[in-house]
Amino acid sequence: MMRLFVGIPIPADIAEDLYPIARAIRGLEAQTPENMHLTLKFIGEVEDRHLAASIDAALMSVAFDGFDLKIAGLDMFGTDKKARILWAAVQSQPLLGQLAGRVESALLACEDLSGRLEVRKFTPHITLGRNRTAHRAVVEQAVVDHADVTSRVFHVDHFCLYQSISTHEGPVYQVMAEYGAGSETPAGARDRKAEHEAAFADIDFSKGPEI
Repeated sequence: MMRLFVGIPIPADIAEDLYPIARAIRGLEAQTPENMHLTLKFIGEVEDRHLAASIDAALMSVAFDGFDLKIAGLDMFGTDKKARILWAAVQSQPLLGQLAGRVESALLACEDLSGRLEVRKFTPHITLGRNRTAHRAVVEQAVVDHADVTSRVFHVDHFCLYQSISTHEGPVYQVMAEYGAGSETPAGARDRKAEHEAAFADIDFSKGPEI
């Protein structure tokens, strides 16, 4: 069994620059730079190889043009009483929303998956930290203090299918497959399909999620 989601990786230098923001807040569990990503769609638990293959095939069908992104400020998810997640925002980019919509549509077209997916408004964000014991006011102040945080422009030319693996040190997000922008030749598509099949070949779906 695997816990899957679709996302865009964040360049290592940008992730390293963002990491200290959450790390400095007591009671906040900071996302490690290696785990930082921009979520396009959360899938959830996948318990058999057939469904994993369907998801992979659906994502391979998603066509998109590459685009540029840039970090622009912080925000948070939560309630009036508690902040749940501190996150970095990105400058408005219509092509990002278009890509998220195409990923969601492709996944909803999978017969075995459509009933499980939660359909919600896409809010582009990069999780920096999950709140454990920090007061809401402290997280709110961090959002204000880092309102002008920014990054270099980075180009997005692929997105990934990730597996979330639970460990005693926290979750690890492992890339299962990558999906590139633009078109490719039939031969290239066949090679990519073979690579993706190999990525799933060693997974034992008779076991529970990795811990």
